Amino acid sequence: MCLFRSPGSYPRRLRIAGVVLALLATAGLWGGPAHGQSRQEILIIARNIDDMVTNDPSRTYEWTSQILDQAAYDTLVTVEPPDVSKIKPKLATKWEISPDGTTYTFTLRLGVKFSSGNPLTARDVKFSFMRLKNLKDNPSFFMDDVKDVVVVNDTTVKVVLSAPNVSFLAVLAAVPTGVIDSKTVMAHAGTDAGNAKDVDKATEWLNQNSAGSGPYVLKSWTKNVEAVMERNPNYWGARAKFARIVFRHVKSASTQREMVERGDVDVAMDFDPDLAAAVRGNPKIKVVEGLTMNQVYLGMTASKENSKELGDKRVRQAISYAIDHDGIIQGLMRGAAERPPGMIPLGLLGVDKGMNRKQDVAKAKALLKEAGYPGGFTTKLTYYQGLLGAPAEALAAKIQSDLAAVGIQVTLDPKERTVAFSEYRGGKSVMILSGWSPDFLDPDPYADAFYKVGGVVPKRLHWENPRATDLTLTARKEQDPAKRAALYREIQQAGLDESPHVMLIQPKNYVGVSPAIKGYVIHPIWFVSLQNLSR
Repeated sequence: MCLFRSPGSYPRRLRIAGVVLALLATAGLWGGPAHGQSRQEILIIARNIDDMVTNDPSRTYEWTSQILDQAAYDTLVTVEPPDVSKIKPKLATKWEISPDGTTYTFTLRLGVKFSSGNPLTARDVKFSFMRLKNLKDNPSFFMDDVKDVVVVNDTTVKVVLSAPNVSFLAVLAAVPTGVIDSKTVMAHAGTDAGNAKDVDKATEWLNQNSAGSGPYVLKSWTKNVEAVMERNPNYWGARAKFARIVFRHVKSASTQREMVERGDVDVAMDFDPDLAAAVRGNPKIKVVEGLTMNQVYLGMTASKENSKELGDKRVRQAISYAIDHDGIIQGLMRGAAERPPGMIPLGLLGVDKGMNRKQDVAKAKALLKEAGYPGGFTTKLTYYQGLLGAPAEALAAKIQSDLAAVGIQVTLDPKERTVAFSEYRGGKSVMILSGWSPDFLDPDPYADAFYKVGGVVPKRLHWENPRATDLTLTARKEQDPAKRAALYREIQQAGLDESPHVMLIQPKNYVGVSPAIKGYVIHPIWFVSLQNLSR
C-alpha cells in the first residue's frame, strides 16, 4: 500500500476542497489572513469539534472547549508536563494551607488585567468560584468542598473547605475554575448568587466572547464549522506568539493529515496509532505523542448473586493472572499505551510500575482449583465501542482467548454504549470492559471512584473494602507528599489483593504537526497549552 500520494494524485473532491479552502482564506474566513495578519501569524488546527456545547468556563465540560477556555482563562495554579503531579503558580504566586487542611489562603499576582482592561482582584476569584458552584452545571462538582470564599483584600483570597482535602490545589488547576471578569459577566446578566442556576443569562454571550485574563480571547464560534481566538493585548505574561488561532471542524483524521501535508493547516489533532505509524518519517508532518490519563479496565462483579464464581476473590485474582498484559500493550496496541498496576494512572503520586501484576497461567489455574473450579467455568464479557483509544472488539477477543487458556469460557456480549452503561451503573454487569477519564490530576479522585466504599465503581461492582476506604480518607487529609504516596500504594495493593478491577490500558495520544510548529506538548487534560506554541 502506498502511504504517501503526490500532490496530483489526490481525489478530485480533495483538490476541489483545496480550492475552496484557498478562496475562504483569501476572504478572511476559516483562519485566512485578516486584519493585517499574515499566514505566518495564524495557527490553524484541524480537529473534530462537534463535542463543543459551550464556551462558558463555568459550564465547560467537553474536551474541545477546555482547550479554548484554558487559553482564555487563567486559573490560580496549573500543572504542566512532564511532571503533572507538581502544582505550579499561575494567578496565585503563593499559598498557605491551614494546619487542619480546611483553609487555603492565596496571594494573587500583581498587575493582572482581564482582556477588557479591568483589573483582576480577589473579588473576581470569589465571583468565579461561587458562580461555578451555584450554576449547578456539569463542572460544578469542582466546588463541592467549598464552604466559603473570603475576600481579604484585592490581592488575597481565602477559600474555606467543609472538610480537609489536600487534592483541592489540583482541583484549582482544572479549566472550569478559571477566573472570570466579574464586571463584564455581570454586565451580560451573569451572577454568582445562590439562584444562579435559574437566573444567570451570561452563557449566550460567553459562547461567542471571553472574559478572562489568558493569552488569547475568543472571537467567534460556529458550531461544527470553526472557533477563532486572537491574541490578548492585555495579557500579563509573555506575549502570545500567534496573532490568531483557528480551529477548523474536520471529522476525518485522514483528511486532517492530508491538510497538514498540503500546508492548509498546521496541526491535525485526531490521529490514532495507525495513522501516526503511517506518517512517521514523512518530512511534511511530525508526530507528537503523549500519555493520556485515560484508562481502560476490566471490571468484575464481587456479587455472588450476579456470579457465584466471580463473587469469590480467588477467581477474580485468577483472571488477573491469566491476562497477557504484554500481549495487549505490545501486540494489540503496538506500544501505543502503557499500564499502571492499579486504577491510578502513571504520572500521578504513588504509582509504581514495579507493582504491576504479570501473567502467570500456572498461578491462575492453581487459584481456580483452590476456589473449586479446576475445570474452569462459563461467564460473559460485556463491551461497547468507543473505549477511550482501545479497539473494543479486539480487546474483548484477546481477554476471551487469555481466559480460555485457564479453562474459563467467555461469551462475548457486545452492547450499545448506552445499554452497557445502564446495566453497569445499575450494578448488573458480570464482567465488563469500560473506561475512565480524569477530571483533574491528583490520585484522590481515582481512589475515591475505584477503591472507596460507595465510590462509583465499587458500587457498580458490589465491592467493599473498608481498609481501602480508610486509606483513601486518610490520604485525602495527609499533606506530606511522601506519606500520601505510600498511602496510595497501599490502596492500589488492596485492589490487587481482591481484584474487582484489572487495569489494562493507559493509552497514548497522537497529534500530527507541521515541522514549522514548535513547542507542541500533549497535555493529559486540555490536550495542548496554546500559549506554548510558536512557528
